[in-house]
Amino acid sequence: MLLDALLSRRLVVLTGKGGVGKSVVGAAIALAACERRRRVLLVEIKAPVAAAALFAGPGPARREPGPAGREAEVRPGLYTLNLDPAAVMDEYVRRVVKLEILARRVLESPVYHRFFAAAPGLKELMTLGKIMVLEEARARFSHRPLWDLIVLDAPATGHGLQFLKVPLAASAAVPVGPIGHNARRVLALLRDPAKTALVLVAVPEEMAVVEAVQFHRLAAEDMDMRPAAVVLNACHERRFSDDEEAEVLRLTAEGADGTLEPDVPLSAALRAARRQIRRRKLTRFYEARLRRNVDAPLVSLPFLFREALSLDDVRLLAGLLEAA
Repeated sequence: MLLDALLSRRLVVLTGKGGVGKSVVGAAIALAACERRRRVLLVEIKAPVAAAALFAGPGPARREPGPAGREAEVRPGLYTLNLDPAAVMDEYVRRVVKLEILARRVLESPVYHRFFAAAPGLKELMTLGKIMVLEEARARFSHRPLWDLIVLDAPATGHGLQFLKVPLAASAAVPVGPIGHNARRVLALLRDPAKTALVLVAVPEEMAVVEAVQFHRLAAEDMDMRPAAVVLNACHERRFSDDEEAEVLRLTAEGADGTLEPDVPLSAALRAARRQIRRRKLTRFYEARLRRNVDAPLVSLPFLFREALSLDDVRLLAGLLEAA
């Protein structure tokens, strides 16, 4: 099963065009893993709306995100972490310098701030280094992994590949020293299919599918990374049989008039039905296109007609992933 394959890894990296619902899919994967009694960490990168909000609901859960840069338990065994690259860099400086008074001088230096702002790829490398540290973390006494699974909501595909390529560039540019050494360790983690699963997320729309296909090709060519799965989110499910669709089209062509219910004109119902038929056909078209162009299992998740998603919605999506 798809979820079995994902949860056999230590790190699941989600990427896709902005607005395709990566955070929701990541939350669903994390919840499904948690319900299998895994200790899970869902990581976002400077997210304006923390994933913790998706887990608000009855039962023992936090309704507010934890402090930035610190893990917050939102369900028993499920934690979220919103990483700020600047804070990650500060943490690295403190770990290297060790003496707090000296570290504070470095962090307060204008030269340090200019260097951090200008150095290409440094924020991304530090962030991925933090992910590696989290993956390697072990409990103090048992020495078991602190996290059974880390789910990383990576940047959108427009920046996602550059984000993942930073360790490759750094390892080539800095052949010696701690930065180059850590870059090679991060790169090894990302490329290890036994530890890391790359998941592409798209919606049944042209640009989202085009970006997913391009990301698949470039990730294989540039990073030697291949997706473990593709999630087509916000799919419109079929609601009419072939005969019902034909009847909708016939009535529309004839200009049928009347009412279905008080205050529900037949013409408005026919427009809504035609829209649903058209969206379902587009969903089938893009499903087929992804299957042709991306060599990975594909799972479709339904469009949820909600202004804002709830914990029950995340549970529904987690159940569908469990059944895929």
